[in-house]
Amino acid sequence: MQLTLTTPALIFSTISLLLLAYTSRFLALANLIRSLHSQASQEINRVDILMPQIENLRLRVKIIKNMQLIAIISLFFCVFSMFLIFLQQMILAEFAFAVSLILLMISLSLSAIEINISVKALNIELSQCVGDRCKLVK
Repeated sequence: MQLTLTTPALIFSTISLLLLAYTSRFLALANLIRSLHSQASQEINRVDILMPQIENLRLRVKIIKNMQLIAIISLFFCVFSMFLIFLQQMILAEFAFAVSLILLMISLSLSAIEINISVKALNIELSQCVGDRCKLVK
């Protein structure tokens, strides 16, 4: 395979869009955590219901943080490979690009894990609903 400057440039835009999506997910979770924390502090009798949800969200935030960090490192290696191509250091450029792709796959895998955790949490929440009404189950 011939690695040219345009090959890492394609991945560069992909990683940038992924980082934007990850940040959006992080901000949505942060707002939800703040809301649940406020509810827990105001409604002492619901703390036992809300705290497991907050713990679940804490785990998801950690995963998203790792997704973002790994994607940023992937972006770094992608740009670094472009720099090495510019310097005509093709073996090092190919290695840096391969590292970038591997890190991107790890980041995407973490994203799939986080989505799975999110869906499980929603299913637990929905299992407490009967018909049009939701009831609190201890």
